[in-house]
Parts: sequence; C-alpha cells; structure tokens
Amino acid sequence: MNRNKKIIENDSLLRKIVYCIDKAIVEDVPKYLRDSHLETTNGIGLTKGDYINTNLRNHVITDGIDLVPFKRYAWSGRIVVDRIGHITYSIMTEETLSSIPKKKNRERPHYLQTVLYVENGECIAQYQQMTLQELGITIFDGEALEQDFENISQGRIDKNEDYRHYIIVYQAEHGEIKSIKLKLLDKNFNVVDEVSITKYIKPDFARLTDIEAIEGVDEENIEDKKGLLAVKKGLQPQLRELEKQA
Repeated sequence: MNRNKKIIENDSLLRKIVYCIDKAIVEDVPKYLRDSHLETTNGIGLTKGDYINTNLRNHVITDGIDLVPFKRYAWSGRIVVDRIGHITYSIMTEETLSSIPKKKNRERPHYLQTVLYVENGECIAQYQQMTLQELGITIFDGEALEQDFENISQGRIDKNEDYRHYIIVYQAEHGEIKSIKLKLLDKNFNVVDEVSITKYIKPDFARLTDIEAIEGVDEENIEDKKGLLAVKKGLQPQLRELEKQA
C-alpha cells in the first residue's frame, strides 16, 4: 500500500485513542461540570482537550507508542507517535481543522501547518483546491518550517525517518461523539485519504439504552414497562453492527 495515498489503520492504537476521546467527552467533562458547579463554562473546549491528553498519557503510552508534548504560547499540545508504523497523530474538532487554513497573516505557522509540510510533503491529493498561497495564507519558507518542526518534536521525531501524519477529527454534541474520522492531508490541507473510525467506539450499554415511556402504555400499566428498554435512535447502528459480529 502506498502510504502517500492511503491511510494505514493501526486497529489496536486507534481503538485506544478513540476510547480516550470518547471517555473525555462522555465521562470526564460531564463529571467535571457536575462537580465544579460553575456559573459559566467559557473554557470547556480547552478542558476537553486537557482530559483527552491526560487519557492519552494514561491509556495509550506503551512500547513503541510515545506522547510528545509541545507548546504554542500558553497552550500545550500533544502528538501521538507510533514509532513502529512511523505514523504521528494529532486530535482536534472538525471546526478547529477547518479554521486553520483560513487564518491569514500569521506571524508563526500553526503547528499542523509545520507538521504537514515536514511529514506529508510527498503526499498529493487527487482533488486539490487552491494552495495556501493562493488562499492568501502566510507561507513560511522550508527552513523556518523545518526548524519549527524541531522545536515541536524536541528531537523526538526524526524527520528523516519517513513519518506520515494523520489527524483524528471529531464532532461532539450533547456529551456524545457524532462523528470521528482519520484524515491524511497534504501540506496544503487538501484531503489525500480519510476513513471513518466510529467502529472503534466501544458501545457502553448503560448509554445505549434508556427506559423511556413506551407509546400506548399509560401510568396505570407502569409495571408492564419495567425491564423494557428503548434504544436511543442515534445508537441503533452500533447495536446492529454488534449483532452482525455476534
């Protein structure tokens, strides 16, 4: 398989990473909000990222899998490094990813702009939009980007070892992951390949089911409803997939 054109899925690693994201959104952030009793939650987006990164540290690091920290001003990020498969991963929302190539007049490259330039420079999307320069985005020279990559990786990712960078992109609403994808982009943020990785979400049957009022059953027959479970509509496909695997 040409790793410049197609994504190579590491099932075991992706399952762990998706678990870390799902746990942050479904368990960690809701518990934080319940326990903190905050009047406002303006920084909840950053808090979500903090929980994801903490979960990565606790559940993903193992032989051959590393977590590289880096800073951008006051913000701290993490890159997952698969040293066996020579793949690096970053995690962000769909909204964040779409906003990166739209910001003009940057004084410093976005970290993803740097990583894509160094690791995915040989990747070419089949369908290309305009280049960053044509979009009016500030273009930094190769030497500056390579130096920035060294600052980000702190020497822990060798640019000469033919790494590729994948982005795990998700959308979440109301405490649930609505979509999660793995993307391979070229240096201009064009999509080379992408796959859905919702299959790696491990269903939690406590979340898959709710005891809800069943149409046609009134309060006088409440005893008849005990034990009856109405499956949440959005999660029915996961149950069907489990039935196929059984």
